[in-house]
Amino acid sequence: MTTVIELWITESPNSTLPGFGDPLVLAAESFNRAHPEYDVRIRRVEVHLMPETVAEAIALGNPPDVVEYTYSSTQTALDTRAADGAPMFVPIQRAIGGRTEILGEPVVVEDLVPTVREYYSVGGELVSVPSMVTTNLLYANKTVLDRAGIERMPVTWKDLTAACATVAALPDGPGHGVSWPNYGWVFHQELAGQGALLTNGGNGRTGRATRVFLDSPEMLGYASWWKEMLDSGHYLPTEELHYFTCMQAFARQEIAFVVTSSAVGQMMVGMAAEAGFELTAGQLPRPDEHRSPGGPLGGHSLFLAAGLPKEKEDGALAFLQHQLDAEHAVARISVPGNPMTSLPITQAAYERTTADDWTDPFPGFRSATAQVTSAERTPAAAGPMVGNLNGINIVLTEAMEDVLLRDAEPAARFRAATEEAQRLLDRYNAAALAYPPVTPDDLLAG
Repeated sequence: MTTVIELWITESPNSTLPGFGDPLVLAAESFNRAHPEYDVRIRRVEVHLMPETVAEAIALGNPPDVVEYTYSSTQTALDTRAADGAPMFVPIQRAIGGRTEILGEPVVVEDLVPTVREYYSVGGELVSVPSMVTTNLLYANKTVLDRAGIERMPVTWKDLTAACATVAALPDGPGHGVSWPNYGWVFHQELAGQGALLTNGGNGRTGRATRVFLDSPEMLGYASWWKEMLDSGHYLPTEELHYFTCMQAFARQEIAFVVTSSAVGQMMVGMAAEAGFELTAGQLPRPDEHRSPGGPLGGHSLFLAAGLPKEKEDGALAFLQHQLDAEHAVARISVPGNPMTSLPITQAAYERTTADDWTDPFPGFRSATAQVTSAERTPAAAGPMVGNLNGINIVLTEAMEDVLLRDAEPAARFRAATEEAQRLLDRYNAAALAYPPVTPDDLLAG
């Protein structure tokens, strides 16, 4: 008799990126061939709808067995409740229980890149299995940089400011130096680059986050520098201050630098080739060159439903190892047709992709890999683990938009944002910490 495992994976909004999620589809097909007594069946759900879709399925009595959540919804997954009020998901490390293999599949979670493992751990316990890892990079039009005599990619904010000034002096050069999105993840990385926390409880890593710090000196320092870049003409505020509008401005050569995700590195190569310029990339600039900008990560991870029958749980756990074996760990980095490139998740994948005979899928791949693997092992670098993170991010980005486009004073505006975000978190925690606890209403996903 075949045991069915219901696996829900994320897809891009409105399926705008065909092939998104294919590495997991290929891994499921491979697992089913190797274990004919199991049938891993996949359902695709738009990434921003996954938390509420899971909650609806629980209410209807047909929840999935394994679910892929985006990185910013990790705390939401942990606070989602099953029909009996117990946690919907069991921490992966607890379910594995020290085993070294499951149904003949070697347990590979101990081989996770340490910084990746720490991002998906709470209190030192691994709660989910990563399925994709990304970071933000600084991409550049090397053709313009060569014309300007810029031989080194900027490392610090000061370097980037100086490089933009040099580009501005070019005759017939880009109208602006740089753009990047007004997006929560960028703030998280810039805080990590200063060793600063977004919340108490060690960023929610040593205890539940109950306070937010949107008006910290480090946050205000970043916001003020950003505004200075705008006022000097170096920063281009694109439509909606969005990732893709920044990338489009870069492709039109309106800017020489752009910050975007390593996940779209291959897309950036295609855009540069079509526009007729050479692409290069470096690590995300930070205020101090001695600090690492490596954390926190972006990407997705897989959660295991609690209370499954042993046969089904073992099959699900075996699949979670299978999708990270050597073949699939490397394939998700270079699988043809996949629009989103993962960075190495396991040490085996890291060793393979840093070997001399490895061909990088895009310029900056090794910089991105180094940025992730060299991140400081601190709560700041691990990133925030906090309820309703996307709601908090929206408050944060609205404050920055007011500073950039409406001349709001940074300290006052971010103080008001802190108060608003605190109300969101208090509401969320009231549900998660009630007795009996319930799934919070705020299930926004990034």
